[in-house]
Amino acid sequence: MGTTADFWDRVSFKYSNKDVPSEDIYQEKLKRTQKLFKNNSIVMEFGCGTGTTSLIHAPYVKEIISYDYSPGMISIANKKKDDQQITNVTFEIKSVEDIPFHHETYDIIMAHSILHLTQNNETILKNVYESLVPGGFFVSSSGCIKEMNFLIRKIIPFMTSIGKAPDITLFSADELIELHKVTGFKLYDVWKYKKGELFLIAQKKYRKP
Repeated sequence: MGTTADFWDRVSFKYSNKDVPSEDIYQEKLKRTQKLFKNNSIVMEFGCGTGTTSLIHAPYVKEIISYDYSPGMISIANKKKDDQQITNVTFEIKSVEDIPFHHETYDIIMAHSILHLTQNNETILKNVYESLVPGGFFVSSSGCIKEMNFLIRKIIPFMTSIGKAPDITLFSADELIELHKVTGFKLYDVWKYKKGELFLIAQKKYRKP
């Protein structure tokens, strides 16, 4: 990520106490994701922030390992984990570039509100695909900035330049969907719930017998 971890450390407390933009939409994302889970599912989340989503999903799976490159975010996530007495989630400080994407290890990988904050999505998607078991799922929520209104597209670079916003990668929903297809994924669930916002579940193909 181009933005330093210091940026996210500075905003971590405020981020943790901020309500989700739409509770109904967030709950629907959780529900769609939980349909994929089994009791023995091994899950990864990268860009986990303060860990809320991983901790909500914890009762439905065997294990979740979650990464974020902000020590401030991970510190808050671990406090939430301890307060809730959740034992099957592990939080680690790592940038997406440093995550050990082990071969065919995970049943589900999640990346919420992160792919528009990374600059190497082609490589990331290849690593995700390699790390999923055949038939495994990649679940993501992304801001498709190219589709947002003109004012937002213009103000983001200025906010980034003064340290008030992270670096942003511009793409449309269709461009991100196409990148998944090129990587080898099969589309499982595509939800364009708002202009410029995409919730996507993509599935790694099974091997041919």
